[in-house]
Amino acid sequence: MGTRSGPTMPRALVTLLGLWAGLCPCHVVGVRPRPPGGSELEAVVSLAKGLLGDTRALLGVLKSRFPAEGEHKLDSLPVLSMSALELGNIQAASALSRLSSDLLRYRRHVDWLRRAGPALRMLEPELGALLARLERLGRSLDLLLSRLSLPKPTAPQTPLPAPVSPWAAVRAGHAVLQSLHLYLDWASRALLLLRNKL
Repeated sequence: MGTRSGPTMPRALVTLLGLWAGLCPCHVVGVRPRPPGGSELEAVVSLAKGLLGDTRALLGVLKSRFPAEGEHKLDSLPVLSMSALELGNIQAASALSRLSSDLLRYRRHVDWLRRAGPALRMLEPELGALLARLERLGRSLDLLLSRLSLPKPTAPQTPLPAPVSPWAAVRAGHAVLQSLHLYLDWASRALLLLRNKL
């Protein structure tokens, strides 16, 4: 008479599968919750990178229409004091507050260029569009600061002097856009590092 081994095999198989599932390290992994301000920071990163491209394009237009060799500076523009090596130790509170404050100053300078006289009048639509994007980035930064319970900077009140000549307005345009381009390049890198730290 043959043995009836059929019913025992499925039970053994089920037992082995149960043991394997318990030993497997990749069975179920909990979903990591989004950190506070995570979605707002993603929006700021995206806007900053887009604004960097817009500024680069407008700077190219300015250089093609008003060539001006050399480096142009304005003492009223923000100054980058953090080197690339220091980016690794960047902190959200200080970096985001500084970025918000500096963007307020750049918005004033871009708006100032729009009213700098006839020399830059042909760039008024592009400068207006750039100003609108700066304001949008500023609003997103304010939302992020609020989400992280960080203080918002106050807008600077010191008026900017009017350019003394058309050539001075052109040089000011180069100074503002060159500085903004470099600043946004730094800001985009800093924001990406902050995003990875959250």
